[in-house]
Amino acid sequence: MIDFIKIYTQTKEALEANLKKNFGDTICSMNYCTKEPQYPCRRYFENMEVRITDRMGVIRNSVHKFFNIKNGLGNNNYTDFYYSDIQIAFEQFQQDLNENIEDYKITNLEFGLNIRTSQSPKTLLENNFVMFNFDEFSQNDTFKGKGCYKQYNRSEYLVKIYDKGLQFGLPYNLMRVEIKIIDSKMLKNRCDIFIVKDIYNKNCLMKLFKLLLKVFDEINIIDSHTAEKVPQKDKTFIEIGKSPSYWRKIKNNQSSTYYYDIRESYNKLLEKYRLDTIKQELRDSLIHKFNFLIEG
Repeated sequence: MIDFIKIYTQTKEALEANLKKNFGDTICSMNYCTKEPQYPCRRYFENMEVRITDRMGVIRNSVHKFFNIKNGLGNNNYTDFYYSDIQIAFEQFQQDLNENIEDYKITNLEFGLNIRTSQSPKTLLENNFVMFNFDEFSQNDTFKGKGCYKQYNRSEYLVKIYDKGLQFGLPYNLMRVEIKIIDSKMLKNRCDIFIVKDIYNKNCLMKLFKLLLKVFDEINIIDSHTAEKVPQKDKTFIEIGKSPSYWRKIKNNQSSTYYYDIRESYNKLLEKYRLDTIKQELRDSLIHKFNFLIEG
């Protein structure tokens, strides 16, 4: 569930003092004349970076990976990360840091789920994830054949979908669906998340999940084949509708009412000919996985 976080405190004195207790592990530059350390200073606790500037203390990185490294599960985030694991991870980190961070403010947060799929996620991403909200994906990477990744960027958040199994060389199909919220106002207004201890609140996690599900619903995922008999006229519309340029042309040259009406007609056509079964399967898997992890 919770993965990357970026949190900060403007009351940094205690945090800075804790880093200086074992200064040999802290990385910073030094004033050549005075031999005094200079900001910024940083130190790592497993994978978690703690950075001290002249104004604040900042902590960032994957809580999921921290938990796995700390507990001998490897440097990865493909395992199931239960609600209880989130609590343990923060407890362990606070013990290592010797600092209570529950009141630290959150600026960035990633929330995602790893789900098993009946088909290769790479194949699905290449052939069936055709658009996001009838627009082109902002990013489409193959990582030189070692991964398959699609991302859509908005000002408040990024949506990421990728082949987690391929990334880690797993012997089973595993897809990651994730939202990275980069606007603290969205965390506050949509999820009631202001500070670290809000992450322990299951209602806040539920709001994060509903947000993830909402952006997932915006992805245009279309089956490659259908068992239904499709008239040529509808077949043509379905095929040209897979092109973002087709929708962009309508959006730029027609009224917004017409644009949204024809989008609705297109989605109904996919439902009519059962070209939405992959999306439904993945959506059901997301719901099942969240319910499974939140009770764990």
